[in-house]
Order: sequence, then structure tokens, then C-alpha cells
Amino acid sequence: MNLLDVLPGAWVGTGDGHYPTIEPFSYRERLTFAQLGDKPVIAYTQRTQHAETAAALHVECGYLRVDGDRAELLIVQPTGFAEVHHGILAGGVIEFAVTALGRSASALPVETVRRRWELAGDRLVVELWMTYGGVIDGHHLRSQLRREHA
Repeated sequence: MNLLDVLPGAWVGTGDGHYPTIEPFSYRERLTFAQLGDKPVIAYTQRTQHAETAAALHVECGYLRVDGDRAELLIVQPTGFAEVHHGILAGGVIEFAVTALGRSASALPVETVRRRWELAGDRLVVELWMTYGGVIDGHHLRSQLRREHA
């Protein structure tokens, strides 16, 4: 499976968020991937809305650099975080490990972030874990997305 062939386009669906320090919530998510010319780089944008009120919840953007089955994910968030991840695509799954996590002076004291993407045809499952508030590697988000067809 070549990420440059399978990711580009829009992926939409729903997800659930939870963490010991917050009330559980549901959301709608949209991921957009666009290859940058003939370079092995994909521009990435993510947006979430509250499932019931459609209020904006989160946005992030960045790039996915692809080299065969290896991937580097670079993300910036308006919440004050910059993430650098690396992963290897195996069996349709990328387990991203954080290489670097930077945060601004006013950002929450999140210590680590871990991401996982599972691709199967027109389905993409996205998950996120973090270490924050005394919870080590706590599962926080899971969304199930489908490729949006024009």
C-alpha cells in the first residue's frame, strides 16, 4: 500500500473523545490530504465539530512526508503544540511515535502524544493517546472516517 496513492482526498466521519480529566464527548471530523505536486509530501488538515451543536472544537494542520513504508507526520495546533512523529506502514496500520513535542508557554502541560492510523479501503480509523494530568499514555480520541466521494 502506498500512502501517496491511498490518502489524498477528504475523509469524514464521527468520533468519541474521553479522558479522566474531562466529560466524554462526540464529534464530527474531516481530514483532508493533498499531495504536493510530484513530491512525496502530503499536506494535512484536520477539523472537528461538536456532534450535536456543530461548534468548532479543534483544528490542526501539517505535512506527511512519505518514503516507501516510512512516514513522518508534522503537525501544528493553535492550542500551542507542534508535533513531529515517525511511523512505519505495516498491514494498513501506522503506529506513529513522537520524535518531538514542542509547546508554547501558555499551552497545557501535555507530556507526550501518540497517534495511530488504520487504513482499510475507504475506511480510516484515527486514534490518539496522550500523557497529561497524571494520566500516562491515556486514550483520548477515536474516529471512524470514510472517504468522501465527490
